[in-house]
Amino acid sequence: MGIYTAPVLNYRFQVLIENTELAFSKVSGISMNRELEVVSEGGNSGGRLALGKPKGIQTLRLEAGVYKSGPAILHRIRPGIYLPGGVVINVLDGGASIAVKYGTDAAYVAKWDVSELNARQGSVLINTFEIAYTQLSILK
Repeated sequence: MGIYTAPVLNYRFQVLIENTELAFSKVSGISMNRELEVVSEGGNSGGRLALGKPKGIQTLRLEAGVYKSGPAILHRIRPGIYLPGGVVINVLDGGASIAVKYGTDAAYVAKWDVSELNARQGSVLINTFEIAYTQLSILK
């Protein structure tokens, strides 16, 4: 059995797109899926192998408040834009050290959405970006 330390509490996170740190209030869709095909091993009727390949396209959803001025990359993130460096998400522990690091392969911006405009509410205007990727790795 492996050695476990305390779970990550009071965490924060950083999101890097094209090596530029961007502020997001919420990230969802961090997942890994594999399509498995079980095949019989030749000459060994008792032996079976499970062969895996990435299961299609996954979607990472990033939400951030709208600012009057912000990082220039936010103005370039539009549907169809290719992100060759992918997306890196650093989960920071209470001491601001990286506890877990996730990274996607090259990705595309699939969708950009702005929250409802409603003059009767005093809510924050939110940009939502959906980033399509095929492979996610745990880098740390």
